[in-house]
Amino acid sequence: MGAAEKGSGATGNGTASEDLTQELKHLRTLVREVGEHFILRREGEIETIISNLAAIPPRKLKSLAPGLLHDMRCLRLKPVKGRLKDLKEIDRMIEDLADRIISAQDEQTRSG
Repeated sequence: MGAAEKGSGATGNGTASEDLTQELKHLRTLVREVGEHFILRREGEIETIISNLAAIPPRKLKSLAPGLLHDMRCLRLKPVKGRLKDLKEIDRMIEDLADRIISAQDEQTRSG
């Protein structure tokens, strides 16, 4: 292997352009795969939150709902832009909602 080949980082018999193109196509596939799994996981967490709402007494839920609704309705996203910032905000919101619903359930269990 010559000095030029050793430092180039090329791994196959193809040209550097072909190697880069192949790796970029693989990266594109990984982006889609990771994105799909992120979506599935978050959708599942939202479904869990929905299920957990049933365990909260109506009186407690009535006092909790306005704050939850306000936070969800104030979420300002730009889905068309596909920003990581938006995904982080959605992730934060789901975690916050889950924490608040679980806390409400725990309060009910302790007082019930």
